[in-house]
Amino acid sequence: MIADTTRRPRSVTLAVVLVMLGTLVAATTAAGPQGAATLVLLLVAVCFWFAVRAGRGRRGARTAVTGLTAAILVIAAPFALDDPLYGGSTLLFAALLAVPGVILLHLPAADAYVRARSGESDEEMIGG
Repeated sequence: MIADTTRRPRSVTLAVVLVMLGTLVAATTAAGPQGAATLVLLLVAVCFWFAVRAGRGRRGARTAVTGLTAAILVIAAPFALDDPLYGGSTLLFAALLAVPGVILLHLPAADAYVRARSGESDEEMIGG
């Protein structure tokens, strides 16, 4: 049985789902040149992998998910804004999904979960 200190908070599970959905929606807007679409799909696949690892309490994966999510939204922006009908709203929807997911990964409950999973104490985090 898992101790309560290492049980994954629901906010972390929700964060992983939101990040995955947001990056997937952002990837659908990058339907431009083949090279850009391939790059975005590769970034999404790597972001999914890191999101799963972040959900398991890996500190480095949280940082990677944050950077990859930002990169995917930035790379998808020119393609989304080039589509006059739905592109901008699709990118906004992707950001409304992914950004709260990233924020949830950095809330105090998620920090406590990561510390418990990595075996760090509060004193080690403060530096004393």
